[in-house]
Amino acid sequence: MSQWQGPGEPGSGWASPGAGGAPGGSGPGAPGGPEDAGPPPAAPGWAGAGWQEAPAAHPPRPGIVPLRPLGLGEIWDGAFRAFRQNPRVMVGLSALVVVATSLVTLVASIVATRDLVRATTQVETGTGDASQVLDALQTSVPLVVVSGLVQVVAVQVLNGMLILSVSRAVLGRTISLGELWRVSRRRLGGLLLVAVIVTLASAAGAVALVPGAGVLALADGTAAAATGTVLLLAGVLGWAAIAVWLWVKWSMATPVLLLEGLSVRRSLGRSWRLTRGAFWRTLGILLLTAVVVGVLVTAVATPFTLLGTVLAAAVGTGSTGWALVLSQAVSTLGSIVGSVVGYPFLASVTALVYVDLRMRREGLDVELHRAASGG
Repeated sequence: MSQWQGPGEPGSGWASPGAGGAPGGSGPGAPGGPEDAGPPPAAPGWAGAGWQEAPAAHPPRPGIVPLRPLGLGEIWDGAFRAFRQNPRVMVGLSALVVVATSLVTLVASIVATRDLVRATTQVETGTGDASQVLDALQTSVPLVVVSGLVQVVAVQVLNGMLILSVSRAVLGRTISLGELWRVSRRRLGGLLLVAVIVTLASAAGAVALVPGAGVLALADGTAAAATGTVLLLAGVLGWAAIAVWLWVKWSMATPVLLLEGLSVRRSLGRSWRLTRGAFWRTLGILLLTAVVVGVLVTAVATPFTLLGTVLAAAVGTGSTGWALVLSQAVSTLGSIVGSVVGYPFLASVTALVYVDLRMRREGLDVELHRAASGG
């Protein structure tokens, strides 16, 4: 086998500088403490990037992006190219995960809606009271929240697996679904743990809402209510700031885990260091991409939502439960179609931002030139 092996395989050479015995063990991206003294030396390829001169006569673009620091347009263009180069993996794997998680969310939503509709109907007809609505809320809200968290974590795991496909496409190579599973299954536990940590850490920022919510709950006058409202708004802004900060600082943990083979703890630390000095640029690219993907999914889902509303109205008011189920099912179908296209694009951008950061900080493009030539 050539010095370039599949990403994530032993000796693939994705190790960070210093891990593979780079001169002096220093330089941009070098380990910062004892916790980084760890991975075994990696084979030539991605290891020790930045310490050797690039061959002069090498094609500048063997794969989906030029082998040099990238701009936003080149990152997006590379993401589209990755999608077109290996649609079976990018679309097929996305469809499997999105359909499975969407069905879970749909079932939770249907159950929650059914309980709430039943409780409110009983209150309206005088056969029940407000306590039944509260009981329905206590059951349905946690169910919907948990199903939503499951979907978020599953999507992050999906993005991690798709990153392996993009990493091959950087050098103009493809990976089959079978090979993707073989390479990634050994890291699924760590990938799942990273997704859970990032999700829960971001959600933990909700504690910033406690002061405002507490004041509002105990408010007995206009002044107290106004104070509680201000504190609640400040808490929302604080929560958003914490969530965005952690999202960006840990955004490269998944590529590091899969491509460099580090542990979960060290992948999070490595991501933190890679984004140091590039926070705002990374935030801009990822946030703009997330907005574009969100608009895309919404645009695709909207006609389905309207269709679901029309079908629910056609069913009639005498079958409220079935009408709601039909409306939610059709809307979910639209979200699935949009997500199957949107999530691979987001994963591709994340992978290419990781490659760009390493080319800028560690001279990774030099090793990519060598790997592309088989040298």
